[in-house]
Amino acid sequence: MKEYKESPENLLYSSISDLSFYSAGYEQCVANHSWGPKLRSYQLIHFVLYGKGEFTINGHVFHLAKGDAFIIPSGKVCYYKADAIEPWCYVWINFSGIKSQIYAHELMQFSNDVFIIHDLDIDKYKNPIFEILKLNTNKTSRFLKCNSILLDIMSMLFENLELDDNLVNSPSIADEAKHYLDINYPEKIKIKDIAKELGVHPNYLTKVFHDKFGISPKNYLKNLKLKKAKSLLATTTLPISVIADSLGFDDQLAFSKTFKNKYNLSPSQFRKEETLKLNQHKNKRYSKTEFF
Repeated sequence: MKEYKESPENLLYSSISDLSFYSAGYEQCVANHSWGPKLRSYQLIHFVLYGKGEFTINGHVFHLAKGDAFIIPSGKVCYYKADAIEPWCYVWINFSGIKSQIYAHELMQFSNDVFIIHDLDIDKYKNPIFEILKLNTNKTSRFLKCNSILLDIMSMLFENLELDDNLVNSPSIADEAKHYLDINYPEKIKIKDIAKELGVHPNYLTKVFHDKFGISPKNYLKNLKLKKAKSLLATTTLPISVIADSLGFDDQLAFSKTFKNKYNLSPSQFRKEETLKLNQHKNKRYSKTEFF
């Protein structure tokens, strides 16, 4: 692994700068190499040079390969892991600053998978980052060069996504609300708080959201939480109380009631059925193996 980090003195500039370089690096991962689950206090973008890997954030799992980039906003817990057969190799660049979160969220808003950007000309991003890793000049010159490269990389990403400044600066209320829910659904969110943040009445927010997406923001949020709950129940042994708490429900009872109203099964019944299906599938596989 190779990495270059800014000096502590220069990092102080990030508190007064719109956008400030933090670090960049390169890593050719071994099979199953993983990072997390952890969070960072700055924005981070990885660019996959070759190979494959898995990126998990907010309950979503993305399978990535060459030409993909994944965005990790500050304060978000995530986990990523190299493929067992074709482990990935990637470069990354990290940045902070007053507007760093805004820029990261604008990129996420216009990407198809929120946290993922696909089909990039990967050399356009690899070469500048390698340039950072080769720098061997005085501190001031290096700091200025790294920040200029960061700006170039951000500019190229905005061009790749064909971001329209008018749309970026004035997204619809419905889109802003949906984007917020997509990112923050595991937390305890109240629609009135989102409406207050966006400067509109909760009733107006509900109307424009329903007009655009055919569902109320409250039900959209509930469906996001329950979809994740199904995944956690089927793929983990986490206690139901922990799942309820991690998805922002008031308590296990409220979670169980909401889950059963949606799927006509309690969380424990759903987990038993999924375990039974998994065991049946395994038995069928073993039977076929023995037959041949």
